[in-house]
Formats: sequence, C-alpha cells, structure tokens
Amino acid sequence: MSHELQTLNSIEAANILGVNVSTIKRWTEEGKLECIKTAGGHRKFLMSHLAAFLEQNKKKTSRANLVPLESEIDLLLNYHIMKGNFDYLVNFVREQALAGNRERVQQVLNGLYLGQYPLHVIYDQLLTPALHQIGDLWAEEKISVIEEHFASQAIRDSLIRLQGIIRIPTEKIGAALCLNFSSELHDIALKMVDHVLEARGFRVLFSGQITPPLNIEQVFAAYHPERVYISSTRVENPPATQEEFDRICQLSAEHHARVFVGGNGFRALEIKNPALATVLHSFEEVFLS
Repeated sequence: MSHELQTLNSIEAANILGVNVSTIKRWTEEGKLECIKTAGGHRKFLMSHLAAFLEQNKKKTSRANLVPLESEIDLLLNYHIMKGNFDYLVNFVREQALAGNRERVQQVLNGLYLGQYPLHVIYDQLLTPALHQIGDLWAEEKISVIEEHFASQAIRDSLIRLQGIIRIPTEKIGAALCLNFSSELHDIALKMVDHVLEARGFRVLFSGQITPPLNIEQVFAAYHPERVYISSTRVENPPATQEEFDRICQLSAEHHARVFVGGNGFRALEIKNPALATVLHSFEEVFLS
C-alpha cells in the first residue's frame, strides 16, 4: 500500500472550498491558504491545508463542498454532511466499510471535520453506531469474520488518515497514556480517544492493542503520564485481566495518575477503587474529562 501524501490540484481545492481557481490563486499569493509548489510551478494542496484554512475562516465553511464533486453520490454526501444527517451517514459508512472502500469512508470523515464538526461528535454519532452495526451483523451471522475484519480495518485506516488533518495545539496541557489490556485485539475506540485527547492538547502515548503489562511501570517512570485511558471491547479471561487491571490502577495511584476506562469489556471487571477509575460512556465524556 502506498503511503505517499495525497495532494489536490487547484481545481480540486477550488471545488472543495466552493470558489473559482482564481480565488485559490489569490489566497495562496496572499498567504491565506498554504500550498506546495512543484518544480514546474504548479500548486498542490494537502487536506491539512484546507482544514487549516477553514478553521481560520469559519464563515467560508458554509459554501465549501466538503466532498469533491465528481458524481451524484458526491452531491448527496455533501448535502447530508452539511445537514448533519448522521442517520444517512452511518448507513453509508457501514456499507462502504463492508465493501472495503476506505476512500469513501475517508471522504465522510474529512468532510465532517472540514465542516467544523468536533471529533467527539463524529465519533459518537457516526463511527460508534457504524461499528456497532457491523458487530451486530457479525453476531447475527449475516457477515463472515473476514468481512467484519475488512470493515473494521477500513474504518481504522480511515481514522489514521484523518489524523493527518486534525489541528493539534502547540502548547501541551499534560501527558496521557492510552492502552489496551495484553489480550485485547481491538484498538479502534482507543485510537479515537487518542485523537480527542491530542486535539485537546495532551501529549498522547498510544500503545494500542496487546500492551505487555510488565512494561507499563517503565512508561510511568520515563514519561510521567497524569492520565491513563484504558479501552476494552471483550475480556476472554476475566481473572487474568482483573489482575492486570488492578496492577495498572495500583501503578497509577503510586504515580498520582487518574484512570479512565470504557468499553463493554469492563462489564466483566470490577472497579475496586471508584475514586481512582472513572468510567466513560462516550467520546463527549472523553472530551470533557
């Protein structure tokens, strides 16, 4: 898979921002819109350039085409993104993810973010319902395990690509450790927590899935996180996972770090010190935590 930066030309940038090409040229010459100049003098744009421009010029969002207009589907997507019609967008993302169409999933995420929807709203109202629906289809044996994996990976890859246009504050307000248990194979929710915290201004240490518990003490000693966020989707061995969770809580207490937990896996675990560990039920709560 290619990891090259995806760029837009002036026509595509104008299409997205809802202006003509001459306006794009003027904005770049005035320093209002960043671009990359090729050796031949052509302007190329990253999605991060457009995101920064719309963030600084919020009034122009109302006329932006948040998905490049190339087909009737694009027009429909723009309409539903502008209207915030998440019922339509959840169904669209679910079907595109099941088809392995990462580009379409990416367009919806980019469009909503460029349209000034907060990350926690995108994750609570779009991706969480879409992932639950995909999980339900698998549980009901309406899709195979491999189809569920294809869909989940399409969403995960799109999330990672979205990270490239998220506006990150330069000044940090603290350090946060995001981790899964050592037996956890699902880290999509944790990646969304990572994004929300980073956008708030935290320096995020993201360990992802299958975190070896023996190394966590070294992380505390080296990075001094003030917060620990743990996501668990499914617990296969409750006694072993409980022991691991208790150890993390003990280390957090010793290092004066707050613990935040979320996910269905915690239904199988006991929070022995509610004053130390806070249960979060949504990405809005992550944003407000």
